[in-house]
Amino acid sequence: MPLMFVLFFGGLMLAAGGAIDIASSMRIRSHIQNIADSAALTGATQYRLSRSDSNAITQVALSAAQAAFDEAKLNATAEVTVDDTIRAVTVVVTAKAPLRFLNIGGNGGYAVSAKATARAGSSSVLCLLALGDGQHILNVQNGRVTAPDCSVNSNSGSAQGIVANVKAFIAAKIICSSGGYQGGTSNFNPMPSIDCPVVADPLNSRAAPVVGKCDFTDMRIDNQDVTLKPGVYCNGLTIKDNSRVRMMHGTYIMKDGDLRAQGNSSLIMVDAAVYLTGHNAELDFSPTTTLDLSAPVNGPLAGILFFEDRNADIGRTHQIASRAASKLLGTIYLSRGKLVVGQAPGTCSPADVGTVNCPESPVNVADQSAWTLIVAHEVNITSGVNLVLNSGYDATAVPVPPESLASSTILTH
Repeated sequence: MPLMFVLFFGGLMLAAGGAIDIASSMRIRSHIQNIADSAALTGATQYRLSRSDSNAITQVALSAAQAAFDEAKLNATAEVTVDDTIRAVTVVVTAKAPLRFLNIGGNGGYAVSAKATARAGSSSVLCLLALGDGQHILNVQNGRVTAPDCSVNSNSGSAQGIVANVKAFIAAKIICSSGGYQGGTSNFNPMPSIDCPVVADPLNSRAAPVVGKCDFTDMRIDNQDVTLKPGVYCNGLTIKDNSRVRMMHGTYIMKDGDLRAQGNSSLIMVDAAVYLTGHNAELDFSPTTTLDLSAPVNGPLAGILFFEDRNADIGRTHQIASRAASKLLGTIYLSRGKLVVGQAPGTCSPADVGTVNCPESPVNVADQSAWTLIVAHEVNITSGVNLVLNSGYDATAVPVPPESLASSTILTH
């Protein structure tokens, strides 16, 4: 009896210990699966960066896995495989599960592994999205849009959701209309795809700034060189004549008034964002102004230049007519408004063509920006402007809003 009891009790202890070891290995297996999933998604997301190659993607995925190992104090290794033909990243994570009772795998423990594959679901990044419905929601008149590495989309279900007139041209990696388009082979490269799925507003979940009391009221700057402070500018801000104005490091709230630059004035934004809220909160930059704009590197409005209150009236017009606006680095987010780049339609008569404000050759806008993203209710490009939309997201410290990339990357295994 004593011997049988010892054997029985020993068996129970071994079984209990084995269960503990198995549970421990299962916990480690689940943990490394999460790490493999996250590293694969991180690597696949890197496909959205226009300058990324297989080596860069591999290193990004490995770095993500190693950071997770370090945080969990986990003794594990990761192997990354990149398949450029299908834009897929596979991560295999292997770890040793220490066993206290079962002698499997020797003193080093039992090897457990997890595998994940993620694919970049779109071959092109988004750089222009017109959210509205109806005719001419994306309208190019006597102007151009050049977006060689990214996509231009209109959510309009109208047969004229995208319109390019006789002197207009849109060139992009992908041109997509939820409805139809107006124009021919001389107006598009490539020809637009039609009946495309509606693209959800990628910034819909981004929180708007909190608007406090007025810090400045009826601010007017005339022939001055000024560096402004972040805050609430009640009744807006007007910059006139030969003024040179800098907005540095922060959020500038235009409440119940527009942000206006006139004459030969210059506006420089460095690590700064503008929030437009209340009555008449619009952008109005005249043709002879100079713009040099760069969005915040971090903070709640990281990557955003202009953010319109989501309670604004539909169709409020925001005009960037400046012909010296080579740097618009960041996101122009006007989910309720109409963005006009160039002079308002109809301001250039046939007799004006060839003058400084209505040149025959398009003037480049945003061409020196590493990247520019436009999300607006309606977009008009007009009056001899070539709006250049780059997508070099890894060429600057200003981050593209991750919301605009998230939907393109999926786990497939």
